[in-house]
Amino acid sequence: MHIKLKNLKRDYGTLHAVQDVTLDIPSNTIYGIIGRSGAGKSTLVRLVSMLERPDSGEVYYDDERVDNLEGKALIQRRRRIGMIFQNFNLFSSRNAAGNIAYPMEICGMDRANISKRVEELLSLVGLQGRGSAPISTLSGGQKQRVAIARALACNPDILFCDEATSALDPQTTRSILALIKELQAKMNLTVVMITHQMEVVRDACERVAVIDSGRIVEEGTVSDIFANPKSEVTKDFISNLTNVKDSIVRWSDEEGRFTLRFRGNTTDSPIISNVSIETGATFNIRAAGVQEVSGEDIGVMVVDIGPDEKSVRAAVEMLRKYGVSVEGEV
Repeated sequence: MHIKLKNLKRDYGTLHAVQDVTLDIPSNTIYGIIGRSGAGKSTLVRLVSMLERPDSGEVYYDDERVDNLEGKALIQRRRRIGMIFQNFNLFSSRNAAGNIAYPMEICGMDRANISKRVEELLSLVGLQGRGSAPISTLSGGQKQRVAIARALACNPDILFCDEATSALDPQTTRSILALIKELQAKMNLTVVMITHQMEVVRDACERVAVIDSGRIVEEGTVSDIFANPKSEVTKDFISNLTNVKDSIVRWSDEEGRFTLRFRGNTTDSPIISNVSIETGATFNIRAAGVQEVSGEDIGVMVVDIGPDEKSVRAAVEMLRKYGVSVEGEV
């Protein structure tokens, strides 16, 4: 399902939650929308999923406009959407199977088909034989698997994940993201992931839009965004991510004047040595490492360059000729 947003706006009094957002979300992909708390990402997903109407603008699923649907047409279209939430939103009064069955009951499916479908979904999310388990006995990861199965119960063509891993530990987060990727490929779903966690974008998404103060400030493939972030908010997200990853080693408390980003084959080349030899510049490396983003190696290095401004300018110019992204004032 191809999703297209045109000039969406949504205000709450004097709060401009979403301001003139235009996006093109390809079908059969995992698309990330990332932003800080209060940036407008949750409001945006409510507009895209038809839980709220925009003050102005249009939402299209394939070529059908959906933001203006009403009555039965709106209900029917919503039933083809799956939603996963941060806090699971499961019924404590129902066991795992009962929670998965609920949307099918609402749709009027007969009991025999519901039971068959519930067993299929429990197997699909790795919870075979756990249908009778009370929700209170399940771990956070198991609860989210029940929530995923419930979201897929009525065979949606779009799956929205609103901070779906924020309440989970890192290991469980990785397993849930792997499950979502597996299900997306198996079911040809369009998955939209709303998050404030850059590692979720890195590990699961193919494209990403960065939202700040209600506006999209950057959009592109995840590997492009990591290799060459343009907005300050994106740089901040990536910086906070790389500072805590095992793949990035920091041996100096100083920030460093320049951040260098290497992509693909450039991570294996002796670029720093070549630039130093050719320009006479000196490099003080304060942090460095490589991480995999969408199957591609992205390297980052935090450096100071010397010994004088002439050498700095020559080194930066040559680094860019080698295809290295350089952040910092020359």
